[in-house]
Amino acid sequence: MSHTLSRITVLLRERSEEIIGQWMVRVRSAPKIPRARELTDETLRDYTPKLLDDLIDSLAQGAQPGAPDGASGPEIGSSDAAKVHVSHRIAEGYSLAEELRELGVLRAVIVDVCAREGVVLGGEEAQLVHSALDEVMITAAVEYERASSADLRRDVALHELFIAVLGHDLRNPLSAIRFATAALLKREDVTTAIARLAQRIAASTERAVRMVEELLDLTRIRSHHGLPVEPEPVDLRAICQRVVEEFELAHPEHTIRFTAHGDGRGKWDPGRMGQLLSNLIGNAVDYSPPEEPVHVELRGHKNGVVIEVTNRGTPIPPEQLPVLFDPFRRGEQSQRVVQRSKGLGLGLFIVKSIVDAHGGSIQATSTLEEGTTFRVKLPRSS
Repeated sequence: MSHTLSRITVLLRERSEEIIGQWMVRVRSAPKIPRARELTDETLRDYTPKLLDDLIDSLAQGAQPGAPDGASGPEIGSSDAAKVHVSHRIAEGYSLAEELRELGVLRAVIVDVCAREGVVLGGEEAQLVHSALDEVMITAAVEYERASSADLRRDVALHELFIAVLGHDLRNPLSAIRFATAALLKREDVTTAIARLAQRIAASTERAVRMVEELLDLTRIRSHHGLPVEPEPVDLRAICQRVVEEFELAHPEHTIRFTAHGDGRGKWDPGRMGQLLSNLIGNAVDYSPPEEPVHVELRGHKNGVVIEVTNRGTPIPPEQLPVLFDPFRRGEQSQRVVQRSKGLGLGLFIVKSIVDAHGGSIQATSTLEEGTTFRVKLPRSS
């Protein structure tokens, strides 16, 4: 390297404290770095002198004849000193913009000191100085992103833990209410008015139980990166028949027509299959006028089964179909229909999670002429 490099090395080494002092003054007076004004001198200096020393040492090593080159700009900028400096700034509440502006001020002070002394900052030495500071900025961006991701993951984990604990704690009082209302409805001395109130309490309790179960399933899905299932040999035809009968008893104002063709046997989680069917049929009932029947069809094929649930009613807008299985989504139909819905908008999301856990697929089509159909395809063994 040239003799000019040696002059720059000497200048930066002799004026290192002056450079740090000017840098601190400029940083404290910078209107867009407000956090700097709240720091003590020691905290503000932090590892900045170490970064400057690393830069000077690297310049000095490169200037020695026959000596190996010093550290490169990226090596200086991504060193432990740079990472600790950035982590300290994060701990002090600096934003990424404040940290980058602070490093920009250090670059400006170095350039100004060289200019005042008539030392040209160019060639390889300029490349080293600028690449080192550029890399510190990149390190800052990476560390801030890592810290933000860690905070987000921690917040999500805490929220999911809260939901899980709350869900489990709510089960006991809801079970007590369910048991009490069932016992009350069995009494012979209950008046019609009280029976009607008890039935409303029972219906509201079932709705609350369904919401709790949906929230717990959401937590399980996020915690396990999918819904845990326990497959065993079952007959989907029997499960479909049972769920349809339950809905016919609970919703006598609706007609639910079930047809089955072919072999419905396979290896699936029976509880989750019942939940899948219950959610799909419940969704169809919620968004279907009472005078229009809901159709449930099961078709067995050589390698799997197909389940279709179809209802007539206001079609789903085409723009909603791509996000229909996202959590907390509901079809934006009439207010009367939305008020009938008994869930949190997690039903279809859980349905897709059940299908995914069994290695299947689900799709929805919706037109005014053909109605709305949810089609589930499941392999016989997940």
